[in-house]
Amino acid sequence: MPPISLALLHLAWYRRGRAHTLDIYPADRHTSAVTEKGKAAWFLALLSPLMAEVLSGSSPPLEFFAGLGFLFLIPMYGGGALLVRELSLRWGKGWASVLLLGAAYGIVEEGIAVKSFFDPNWVDLGDLGAYGRFLEVNWVWTVWLTIFHTVVSITVPILILELWYPRTKRQPLLTQSQFTLVGLLYVADIAICAVMFVSLQEYVPPPVQYAACFAAVYLLYVAARRAPKDLVSARHRSPSWSPWRFLTVGFAFMSLSMVYGMGAPESLPPAVTIMVLLLICGATLLLLQHRMGAVGNSAHKACFAAGLLLLLIIIAPFHELAGMLGMSAVGVAFAVFLILLTRKARAADLSARAHVP
Repeated sequence: MPPISLALLHLAWYRRGRAHTLDIYPADRHTSAVTEKGKAAWFLALLSPLMAEVLSGSSPPLEFFAGLGFLFLIPMYGGGALLVRELSLRWGKGWASVLLLGAAYGIVEEGIAVKSFFDPNWVDLGDLGAYGRFLEVNWVWTVWLTIFHTVVSITVPILILELWYPRTKRQPLLTQSQFTLVGLLYVADIAICAVMFVSLQEYVPPPVQYAACFAAVYLLYVAARRAPKDLVSARHRSPSWSPWRFLTVGFAFMSLSMVYGMGAPESLPPAVTIMVLLLICGATLLLLQHRMGAVGNSAHKACFAAGLLLLLIIIAPFHELAGMLGMSAVGVAFAVFLILLTRKARAADLSARAHVP
């Protein structure tokens, strides 16, 4: 291109006192953006099952990788997290819709795919197979596990994704065809698991239990689609607490919910236990709304996520002592990852403040 033409093009792009260089290679920039979105999608698809299954000890490393458990868990957890994030963005919604869809995800997995909500002999139940069981439903286990999946399987992975890949925040990661493919894989995975668990185990839930699950999922889906975008958004512009206080909040939430969800004393009526679990969720949400702030809060979000996972990291070596090989390494790996995440988030906050006029 002749020098005079280049000069005219630069002049045409001169705006507000600054010269803007013409983007001569727009395709390269588009390719870069697509690549980052692809990395972000895989990041979320892997992070969800690694947190909810591997770090929790439900699927130790050998079972997850060598046992080929990832073939079922990645489409289920990763597909679920991707679908929740994509739907909330395409609807123009916020965290309220993510939470509601996260609860729907928990019901699909535990109520329909593996039926642990109803099976009194489910391997992880312990005393919860009798405590709180009413009308063929393990109610305390159902409420606790729905909360766990809402937070650990869906919401926190999406939160961490936006902190690790901030340029993809509020942007869909999947094209329409990719979204359809992920949805089909997710539905197929759920169907295969549902048939497999019914075939391999003695307990078969009554049809009314499945119908109740589908009805609950539908109602949560409708609620998520209608929920106002700012229903659970921050009520103040800036955080009023330090990031480390949110680490404490996250740790307290996970510790208290696990204590009441998995180890409530039998002397406590199950209905009271469920009410306590819901109060813990409500109190935590109110604290986040009124203390987190709307801007300059990346480090605060990272510390909150770290606090939620800290208890699982502490427990990981004890899983190793119980025979789950590799759990100590998983705990260390997540601890290092969360330290890097917190540093990255703090750097983002400092950079944002430096650009404030």
